Order: sequence, then C-alpha cells, then structure tokens
Amino acid sequence: MIENSFKGFTLLELLIYVGILALIGGIGLVSFVNSRNVRDLTNSGQQVISILRLTQTKTLAGEDNSSWGVILEASGYILFRGTTYASASFTQSFNLPSNIEITNISLAGGGQEVVFNRLDGRTNQAGSFDLRVIGTGGTVFPVTVDSSGKAYRTGSAPAPAGSRVIDTRHRTFNLAGTIRDSLTMTLTFSDSPNPDTVYPVTITPSAPRTSFDWSGTVTVGGQDQTLRIHSLSITDTATALSVDRDCRKNTKQVKITFDTSDMATYNADCQNITIWTFGGTVVEP
Repeated sequence: MIENSFKGFTLLELLIYVGILALIGGIGLVSFVNSRNVRDLTNSGQQVISILRLTQTKTLAGEDNSSWGVILEASGYILFRGTTYASASFTQSFNLPSNIEITNISLAGGGQEVVFNRLDGRTNQAGSFDLRVIGTGGTVFPVTVDSSGKAYRTGSAPAPAGSRVIDTRHRTFNLAGTIRDSLTMTLTFSDSPNPDTVYPVTITPSAPRTSFDWSGTVTVGGQDQTLRIHSLSITDTATALSVDRDCRKNTKQVKITFDTSDMATYNADCQNITIWTFGGTVVEP
C-alpha cells in the first residue's frame, strides 16, 4: 500500500505566507511611491527655475515694453506681465503635482513675488524657497534667486569658466544725446590683421522717432556676430538703449556709431566697454 506523503498547509503557515507576500508588496509600493515623489519633485523644481529664467529673459528683451514677474503660491506659481501681480495685464498659471508644494518662501521685502528690472534684469526680491513632497518633512528641492536675477537650485550656482565673462549678454546705455533724428547706425567690427568689417544700418522708423529696434547677424572672419540694439526711451535730449550681445558667441571687437557720433566700443574679451562721443553711463547686469 502506497502511503500519501502530501501534507496540506496549516492555518499558521498560510498566515505566515500571506504576511510575507503583504510585506513584499508593501515594500514594493513604498519604493514606487518614493521614486515617483523624487521624480515629481525634481521635475517641478527644474520647471519653476526654467520659468523664472524665462521671465528674466522676457524682461531683458523688453517684451511688450514691460517688466515680468512670477508669484509663488503653495500649489503652483504664476507668470505675469507688469511690476506687480495685482496690476498684471497678463497671467499664465502653472500648477504643481498634487504631491508637491512650495514652502519656506523667504524673499527680500517679505512677499511672494519675484519681479525683474527692465534695465538690467536684476531683482529687488532676491531670496529662496523650497519645493517639498507633501507629508514627508525633509524631502525638498531648494531654489535660490540672487540679486543678479539668476535662479538656480541652492548650492549649484553657475560659475564663470576661464577668464571670459561668458554670460554677459545685456547692457543698458543711458546716453547724454539723442538718436531721435539719426539716419544711420554703423557697426564696425575689428578682425586684425584683416581689414575692419563695416556694416551700415538704415534707422527705422523715420525721424523724428520715439523708438528703435534692430537685430541681426554679421559674419566677420567666418564667425557670426549677433546683436540686438533697441531703445528703452528716446527724447529730444537723451536716449536709453539696450544692447544684447551674447559673449559666448560674439568674439570680435565692435564699435557702434549713430551717424558720426560713436556710441560705444565693446572689446573682444567682452569685459571692457568704452563710451565715446555721446557720453553717459552704462549699466551692467
């Protein structure tokens, strides 16, 4: 007679087995939730930094002839056009994932808005804030906005590389003279030992004018030199001009002249600017 050696599970064994499965499943669920939280936190932090940088760019570019800013809220942030959110003529909202919040807002002046200055892209609301996974306490993505207007993850501020000021793009010239009736702007690029490259631009709109905006690319010695020169204000006696020149790409010395009056010369190294006939001041970011 063959004896049946198969034995079933006891109730205690079944309970232990089910408990082990539940424990493994719980560990897997916690790991999945933690991974999702870290992903959402990192993505949200990078996105808010990108919007702050976009806001500064809009301001420096003089978009809609206005300053731009961002207001921070617990569940998201809002891009706005204007010097304050309360008086904004345009807004665009960005919501955070339901598991992420903005907290620990500490900005100069005590508010929740970061507004960038039109002339130099700086901000008077420098400070910091955190993005945090709700309910986890210590899991944060800290953000700093410094007085220059740069936004970055706290502790990772971009540092200049080498001797070149690689991120110096924007200058504002407050000139003691007017281009209201000027006819021609001339860009003179130095490319020693080759002859200078002279690039004349007919100024529009026609005189007398209250605005001016030119952008273009000039090839000098096989290298493209790209600039934007536009007015912030033009009166009968004075002119405020903004010059955008990315020093990572523009490598040639350039002199800017209106009719026969030299406005300024940018050295090739981007670190020195000389104001000529017009006189006045230059504001750097």
